[in-house]
Amino acid sequence: MKTKTKYILLTLSIIAFSLLIFNSVKMQYWFNVKIELDISKVLFFIGLISFGLYLLAKDWRNFLTKLMIGAFGICLVLNLLLWTEYYKTLQKQNRLTEYYELETCEKMENRFYIDLKKDELKYFDFGLGSIIGMDKIMKSNYKIEYYSMGCILRSEMECYNNLVDKHLKKSFNKSISDIYKETDFHKLIKTE
Repeated sequence: MKTKTKYILLTLSIIAFSLLIFNSVKMQYWFNVKIELDISKVLFFIGLISFGLYLLAKDWRNFLTKLMIGAFGICLVLNLLLWTEYYKTLQKQNRLTEYYELETCEKMENRFYIDLKKDELKYFDFGLGSIIGMDKIMKSNYKIEYYSMGCILRSEMECYNNLVDKHLKKSFNKSISDIYKETDFHKLIKTE
C-alpha cells in the first residue's frame, strides 16, 4: 500500500471513528437517525474486517484497500450528516430555552412582536405527539418554526400561539387548523 493511501485510510478511519462514537453517545435515543447510525456502525465494522483481511490475504489487497476507503468514507459521510443534524437540533433547543424563560403572557406577547419584526415566528404545539409533516409545512409555506412540546400545556406559550394564529388569519387567511389539514397525516386519517 502506498504511503498516501495509508494516510488517507488512517485519516478516514480516525475521523469516522471519532464521529461514530460522538453520534452513538449523543444520538442513541433518536429514532429518526437510528438507521443511519446503525448503517455507519456496520460500514465501520466492514472497514475493520477489510483491514484484518488485508494483512492476511496478499492477493486481495488492491480490492480490500478500495473496500476500506469506501466503507470508512461512507461511514464518515453518514456521521457528518448525523453530526449536522445533532447541531441543528441543539440550536433549536437553545432557541426554545429562551421562550421557557418568558413566564407571563405579556412577556410572550412582547416576544411575538419582536419575532414578527425579525420574521422568526414560532408555534408551540401541545399534545401527546407531534403532527407528522407539520414542521415542514409551517417552515416552508409560512416561515414559522414548529415545536412539539408534549402534553404539559404552558399558558404563556398559548398566548404566543394565539397571536401566531391571528397573524396567519391576517396574512394567509388560514388558521392552524387549516394548516393541519394540509399535512399528509391528516390526509391519511381522512381517507381511512
